[in-house]
Amino acid sequence: MNPLSMKDGNILIHYNHNIATVVFNDLAMASWAEIEACHRVAIVTHEVLITPHGHNRFDEHGKKALFGRCYMFMDAQDPKIVRIERRTA
Repeated sequence: MNPLSMKDGNILIHYNHNIATVVFNDLAMASWAEIEACHRVAIVTHEVLITPHGHNRFDEHGKKALFGRCYMFMDAQDPKIVRIERRTA
């Protein structure tokens, strides 16, 4: 996963196979207490994610990225296209 900060405060997470997740900052902040308390549950057993802070050590950005990654895993269980948004000029 490759989480990138967006100018609007949201996070765009890139995965393999042209898949991405957007973590909306307002949603993450509304869920922050739970994210802060449970972010380590989002790491798979024996998984090691290397961050600038060390192995499986996450700052606010990293915790939000783990939150977004959970949505990707949940969607993988029951994938449905809900809506396609296309850019307009």
